[in-house]
Amino acid sequence: MPFNFRKRKIEEPEIPTASMADIAFLLIIFFMLTTIFSRAKGLKMVLPEKSTEIVKIKSENMMRISINPEGKIFIDDAIIETPIYEIKNIVRERIKENPKLIVLIKTNISAPYNRMIEVYDEVLQGGADKVALQSIKGE
Repeated sequence: MPFNFRKRKIEEPEIPTASMADIAFLLIIFFMLTTIFSRAKGLKMVLPEKSTEIVKIKSENMMRISINPEGKIFIDDAIIETPIYEIKNIVRERIKENPKLIVLIKTNISAPYNRMIEVYDEVLQGGADKVALQSIKGE
């Protein structure tokens, strides 16, 4: 007896995609509701009012900290580079000597940005409450 085998047509498995758009929409809503959008944080500073009056500051009341393009730090135009961890102590000592001290941080525009922030933080930790920031061009 001959067997007559019929070839059965093999059906391809299908993935139902009718609800794919619904799932994508729900995922978008989920991530929009659970994501926290943080605002960029800047330096907290109180800026002076606009004035045409020029205020003259005595040189003994001013401490200048300069940052060159390589990120090296100099205090009062010294030739010797100052390590960043020393700034806090130097500022603290200078404020004890002169409570009216104003710290000016002069940063070259080519200097690494984070270096200015590090110096600013050290100056604040040293106890300075009068800090001025200035950017300088050139080398």
